[in-house]
Amino acid sequence: MRSLYDQRRQTLAQSLVSHFGEKVKILGENAGMHLMVKINTTLSDEEIIQRAALAGVGINAAYLYYLKDSPGSEFVLGYADIDEEQIKEGVRRLADIVFS
Repeated sequence: MRSLYDQRRQTLAQSLVSHFGEKVKILGENAGMHLMVKINTTLSDEEIIQRAALAGVGINAAYLYYLKDSPGSEFVLGYADIDEEQIKEGVRRLADIVFS
C-alpha cells in the first residue's frame, strides 16, 4: 500500500507542477494521504471551492485547519481513494478553473 500511495502522491505533485507551473507551491508533500498547496490566483478560496465542486473536483480550503487567520489560497488535496488517471484529470480541471 505504501508504494501505491507514494505513486499517487508523486502523480499529484507532478500534475500540479505540469498544469500550474510557478503558480503553485506544494507546502505539505509528506503529510499523510494529501497535499497542501498554495495557488497564486486572484480567485477567492470560496470561488475555487465552488467552481471545483461544479467540475466534480473535491478540494478543501486550508483555512479550515488554521487556529488564526490563514494566508488564503491554500488548499488540501487528497489522493487516497482515487487512481492516477482521476488525479491527472482532477488537476487538469482545477487548472482550467483557476486559469479561465
